[in-house]
Amino acid sequence: MKNYLLMMGSMLLAVIAALPVEGNTVMNSTGVKMMVMSDPHLLAPSLAGDGKAAKHLASSDMKLVLESDEIVVRMVDEIIRQKPEWLFITGDLTFNGARASHERVVSHLARLEKAGVRTLVIPGNHDVNCPYSKSYAGEVAEPVATVTSEEFAQLYSPYGYGAGSTRDPNSLSYTCEPVDGLMLLCIDSNRYGENRLGGDGEKVVYHNDGAVKPETQEWIKTQLDDAKAGGKRVIALMHHHLVEHIDGEAKLLPNYIVADHEQVAKVLRDGGVKVVFTGHLHITDAATIGGITDVATGSASTYPLPLRTVLIDDDMKWMSISTRFFDDLDEKLLQRGREQVEKSAVTVAGMLSRRLWPKIDGRMGQLKQMLEMQGLETTKLPHSSQELSDLLVRHLCEPLTKSLLEVSRGNESEHQAASVIDEIKHGVKGMMVELLGNEGEMIAEFLIDEVFPRVEPMLKSALEDVNHVGASDESRTHDHEIEVEF
Repeated sequence: MKNYLLMMGSMLLAVIAALPVEGNTVMNSTGVKMMVMSDPHLLAPSLAGDGKAAKHLASSDMKLVLESDEIVVRMVDEIIRQKPEWLFITGDLTFNGARASHERVVSHLARLEKAGVRTLVIPGNHDVNCPYSKSYAGEVAEPVATVTSEEFAQLYSPYGYGAGSTRDPNSLSYTCEPVDGLMLLCIDSNRYGENRLGGDGEKVVYHNDGAVKPETQEWIKTQLDDAKAGGKRVIALMHHHLVEHIDGEAKLLPNYIVADHEQVAKVLRDGGVKVVFTGHLHITDAATIGGITDVATGSASTYPLPLRTVLIDDDMKWMSISTRFFDDLDEKLLQRGREQVEKSAVTVAGMLSRRLWPKIDGRMGQLKQMLEMQGLETTKLPHSSQELSDLLVRHLCEPLTKSLLEVSRGNESEHQAASVIDEIKHGVKGMMVELLGNEGEMIAEFLIDEVFPRVEPMLKSALEDVNHVGASDESRTHDHEIEVEF
């Protein structure tokens, strides 16, 4: 009964958070009001079209790339209606860093500024020196100009990189004081300096993983020392995650959490930082570990189109964060977004297969020999990563789809997690029976009883919204309604 009441309470809070909010108030009318957006991945309309290139792009991406400009227009309308003092955008402003897309983003930010909403941005891995900057206006995608780090800072000079900010000489990190007594620490966690655009025989190199340079970490320490000496509160922004939102994220999804995350977290924690806003993985999730709350905001161009509202009280002791999903933005658009997520289950299966195949292939001979010694047929075993992907899709597509939808929205429940985990177990049985006939069911039972418990904590962490499953510091942080004392 207690779990049921907690689940119903969480659902009620989510419904309240999704309701339209009138005027200048979300949770109370005092203090400072800010909003947070992440990963809009805007593609300039001039780079889109209705030819083969655009259609292929639309069919192969989880994001609503072709509708991204329209979505940002509507989100800007909503932000203006809600009248925050500040908007923070935590990276991936553009779809693959085309200069034309950056210029389009700047035009939207100028409209916000004209309406009295000031914006501060940081870059994401897609924004600077991106070798995949292309136009999709024709039948074939064509390369177009991206931007350098210097050009990024120049374009966004009114939005964090101009007068009033203190720049890190080694990155696109900076600090500023949007409100008296509150320092915003904007951390550049990207590796675009190591990217290579290709051409003239040069190999294309692209990094979507993140790291904070040692020199930048020293700069951060100095900034935090100055803030502490001045009695200032600090909020941090960073594109990549600072703490694990899913148990094992650093090993399973290393590209989405900043390198040496524990060391970087220590630098921030020692400097008095208690809240960091992040993006990158396109999940709407919050995780509190070691005294720091990492508030990850999902992609603004991906279902269910999230937007955060942040209120800080007059005494700057408490921060309240609420979450809005644009479920009422446009029924057809939202349905398209949901369909994009549902289709991406096939993409995820392919990604998992490519990652697992080298290990599986390396042991396939030994596996065949073991099975044949037991008198089992081995001709149906997969012979390539594609065959493995097809096998996963046939038996695990539905639970994969449900998982993606749940994790994208956040605030997963124990009941939903248990249901999905049962479906995964059923899918594993189906795969084994397809591969090995009736004997496969017995092997599946062995896998579920003996092997599955090793991965179940990670699944429970992702699907039940729990960090450090089974450990003494196990924790659960509400994803949509968050209060932090800082």
